Amino acid sequence: MQNSWRTATSRKTINYQQENNMYSALVLDEKSQLALSAWADKNVKVNGVRLPILVRDNGWKMYCHHMTIQFPGTPEFIKQYVGTEQKLDVTHVGVSSKVVAVRVVGFHSENKIPHITIAINAPEGGKPVMSNQIASWIPAIGAPKLKGIVKELS
Repeated sequence: MQNSWRTATSRKTINYQQENNMYSALVLDEKSQLALSAWADKNVKVNGVRLPILVRDNGWKMYCHHMTIQFPGTPEFIKQYVGTEQKLDVTHVGVSSKVVAVRVVGFHSENKIPHITIAINAPEGGKPVMSNQIASWIPAIGAPKLKGIVKELS
């Protein structure tokens, strides 16, 4: 059933179930979270400063947790994949003064740019949702392959 969601997305009518305070996500397994975090530590800079320094000295908060499929709710055609393992490829990294994220491909997301938030600049008001506004993306050379489980979260 790996990535067979592509067939489901070709349906003409897609019904979405909107549930209060619930969203759907592909949650990375621990190995993928650690691999993505380690890659970001070595390869990501914000204004010339490496990410581990920003976390240690400037109050940035690490995430590396999930790719949102839909907020709120779960697309009806995705419900059959809840609980299944799926794979993601990291293609690009995006950096702003308030958030760092990686662009991913491999599974459906309602976001215009499917992504995983790496870190936020909490002291300056950074929030994970701001990953949706990153304008500049560069190729993510040597980024790890990721996998995780499709889940409905509250």
